[in-house]
Amino acid sequence: MVNKITKHSRIIFYISTSFVTASYCASAFAKPELHQKEDKQLDQLIQTRDDTPNQPSALNNPEANPDINPSQELLLGGVNKYLDQYGIQLGLSWLTETAGVVRGGKKKGADYAHQIAFSIDMDWEKIIGWKGFSTHAMVLNLAGRNASSDYVGDSQMQAQEIYGGGYDRVLHMNYLYGLQKLWDDKVEIRFGRDSVGNTFAISPFACQFMLLATCGQPRSIQSQQGFSPWPGTVWGAQIHYNISKSTYFQFGAYESSPWGTGKGGPTGLKWGVKAATGAYVPIEFGYNSNFGKNHLNGYIRIGAGLDTSKFETWSSKATGSGKKDHTSQYWVMLGQMIYRNDQVKDHGLYVIANWGHDSPLTANYKDLYNIGLLDRGFWHARPYDQIGLMMTYYTVPRGLSRAQQYQINNGLVTQTNGIFGGLINGAPGIQTNSMLFEANYSIAVYRGVMIMPVFEYFHNVSATRSTYKDATVLGFRTNIIF
Repeated sequence: MVNKITKHSRIIFYISTSFVTASYCASAFAKPELHQKEDKQLDQLIQTRDDTPNQPSALNNPEANPDINPSQELLLGGVNKYLDQYGIQLGLSWLTETAGVVRGGKKKGADYAHQIAFSIDMDWEKIIGWKGFSTHAMVLNLAGRNASSDYVGDSQMQAQEIYGGGYDRVLHMNYLYGLQKLWDDKVEIRFGRDSVGNTFAISPFACQFMLLATCGQPRSIQSQQGFSPWPGTVWGAQIHYNISKSTYFQFGAYESSPWGTGKGGPTGLKWGVKAATGAYVPIEFGYNSNFGKNHLNGYIRIGAGLDTSKFETWSSKATGSGKKDHTSQYWVMLGQMIYRNDQVKDHGLYVIANWGHDSPLTANYKDLYNIGLLDRGFWHARPYDQIGLMMTYYTVPRGLSRAQQYQINNGLVTQTNGIFGGLINGAPGIQTNSMLFEANYSIAVYRGVMIMPVFEYFHNVSATRSTYKDATVLGFRTNIIF
């Protein structure tokens, strides 16, 4: 028998947290400007992670109303059910994120960002009999502004994860790749225009938070050139081998190119390789857990990546020595249910923990840590609501801090009201470390519709200690899956 929530203290804490957040949000955004991501694969991962055989009481809750399930399609469910016989599936979603500074930071104000995503998945085994082969494509509409640069004053971390790549485009080609499954799906080969972040260092819970600290990967991992995250895509290939039902190993090779001139450019349609500076080679081992009679599911990801490109070191950028070096990175990610709330899959209390490390000579992060909680189905009367808490701490390389200090000591930068201009890494001051916190409450409004009030706190804005005051940010996210 699955455990039910009876602890009133936890419910009172969650309700009070969401009430405070929502109350501030109502007054914080008098004049939002424009500014915004979601990877459909993460939702699919949630649905497929638990491979337990069908059991009467295992993973289906007869009391749950499908019309209030926000992961279900609002309009296209019937269409896709019909198209499935022809091997075609359509996807359409609209994700918005508004964030505003109400205290501290650079100045008060709010920005809006959004993404409209259209996808088409084609199963060529159903279409022409090509066993195990499918193709996948997604086109985005991206618009908005970046609240972190406009109001928080943070060059390292974005308050809205959806504002990515600096793109503000009517249409941006996201990905277009083929997937071949072999030997009863034991081996998968994926190739085409793709992102490293679509298959490596992914978590089904990463984008349940609005800060870029975790979505779609821990920020330190996706900040480096070789690890191409959403919405930038490059030429690449990946081989995924399922060692067992619960373990896998995968590796890949991808083009390494800078934002702007590479990664498809602003439209996503510049598919040439003139901007490529090398190759990025990631590897990863994963384990998907499922413990006990209550099916306490989870995952562990352990990976590394090497970029063969050579990048100018921080000391070289300050002194002009011309020294260059490769970039490598490592990550460990964990998400584990520790208490099941009801019989719906993934309804329980999860602990989430991440660590990412990057080459200190060339990267703008050294170490990054995430630790958080995600609770789904804790309120029996509203089984699809969830609450998320996440704390992030990161450090920047000492070489970066020393290079910035060198610039200041030698008069290579300007200074106005304690804020420096021209510092390496676009920082407002000498960078050391920072801590961030997010609390959010996701409200299931209707089938395919979720709204989420958000509270964010930036300590040591942009990893500096003497520039901007700690920033309090209130936000609001909506996600509609058509």
